[in-house]
Amino acid sequence: MAEIIEIVDRKKIREIGFVHFMSISTFSASMGYCGMCFGWRMAHDLWGAPAIIGEFFGACALLLYILILVRYIQKWKLDFDTVRAEWNSPTKINFFGTFNVSTVLLAAVTAPYNYTLACIFWYAGMILIMVFSWILLKHWLYDDQILRTVTPAWLLAVLGPITIPVAGNVLKQPGFHDISVFCVAIGIILGIPVIALLFTHSIFAKHMPDSVQPSLMILMAPFGMGYITYTSTFQPDTFTQLFINAGIFMFWPVVLKILHVMKTSDFRMSWWACSFPTMAFVNGLLHYCQDYPVIWVKILSGGLLLFGTGLILYLSFKTLNAVFNRTLWKLY
Repeated sequence: MAEIIEIVDRKKIREIGFVHFMSISTFSASMGYCGMCFGWRMAHDLWGAPAIIGEFFGACALLLYILILVRYIQKWKLDFDTVRAEWNSPTKINFFGTFNVSTVLLAAVTAPYNYTLACIFWYAGMILIMVFSWILLKHWLYDDQILRTVTPAWLLAVLGPITIPVAGNVLKQPGFHDISVFCVAIGIILGIPVIALLFTHSIFAKHMPDSVQPSLMILMAPFGMGYITYTSTFQPDTFTQLFINAGIFMFWPVVLKILHVMKTSDFRMSWWACSFPTMAFVNGLLHYCQDYPVIWVKILSGGLLLFGTGLILYLSFKTLNAVFNRTLWKLY
């Protein structure tokens, strides 16, 4: 960070303030709260948990989205060169998907309250996600790729489309079923090779810095979101059972690695990248619990819901602490 400050114009940074350091990946905080909203809504349906919990987290997701959007637009106006540098970065460009995904997720958050607003979020998010996914796919195919630039954020190109049916199957807009089938196909066909590539990179390439290690949790998101979108578009079957159980097997080594990093290193805002993937997998388990209500699934899904909620509240506490101490800029 010291090197960055020495390179850029310090006077300009003093004028712009915090937004110079703010990353597009900050939208992952809104995604995480959307995931908690969905999880506690499911807990209300399954076990009668207070409905206010899920709705409170949904309100937090919407508020965070608005605050982050306002600040990032401010950055766009005052410090466009830094925004362009993020877009041109082979590793940071993937995180522009966090804005697109959080937009479409808010459609499902707001659907019970304002159908028109939810439709606006859904159509806007759907267009952004599909265009962004095509841009990334073109970049992968047309440009030479370097192994060290392969990060779990590559999955955002796959995770984005499979989030579209989450709200689409609720809103039931014209053509929603065909769109859902299209998105499920993208998730399955592209998700498998990308996950295989990420595993290869994790095993054979140099380990990622601790500040971005928690983003490995993105590996779990396709299992949770894939189960939800597939079963809501079609119906639960043997394939979806195999899918979610493979995710259960993978979850433990991934989460233990991330918890070890969090315990042994200093907090960074990039840790928020693990929030929504954790809740995406938890939500997949909760839907699995609804379709397959046996005792071990109930215990596991309930326990992981509490774990995911605790993780996001911990990240929130660390972020708010940095805000109050005016040290948030140091955490990017």
